[in-house]
Amino acid sequence: MRIRHLAATALLWAGVAASGAAQAQARPCLTDTEAEALFQVLLPDMVAEMGRVCATLPPSAFLRRSNPAFAARIQSGVAPALPAARSGIAKLLGPQMQGLAESQFVIPALKVLIVPVAAQQIEANDCPKLDKIVSNLAPLPPRNLAGVFVGLAQLNADRQKSGPRLPLCPMGRPK
Repeated sequence: MRIRHLAATALLWAGVAASGAAQAQARPCLTDTEAEALFQVLLPDMVAEMGRVCATLPPSAFLRRSNPAFAARIQSGVAPALPAARSGIAKLLGPQMQGLAESQFVIPALKVLIVPVAAQQIEANDCPKLDKIVSNLAPLPPRNLAGVFVGLAQLNADRQKSGPRLPLCPMGRPK
């Protein structure tokens, strides 16, 4: 598995899970803000799942160690990200189901659907790489950490020629 596919898979499944039945018509894309917020909401569960899946790492590995400060910091980013994440989910759901995005059940449902599917994409030889990536990015604020993963997903979406694509708006040019 290529590491950038982890972020891509998470966002792809967010779109697939939230959209219900596929429609032939074009859907609105997720802005950087919405995609980052959605990933930020999923981040605590994704990191915990990486640690579980990568149980073969040594106990001293970042993903295997207890990191209460890191866990608290990424969890603290969830509540501020919820409005933008719900906005993105509402876009993916379409006009008939936008009210569902405000449901108290939509975020837990997405977590139950997305996190295990993303974790299935992790191969054993990915674990040391993931450990290094997460360890090096851990000092970033949750929003920036989510932004890195969204950037990787955008890079993957730009290169992907066929198959399901992430509903990400094109990345804007730097100012």
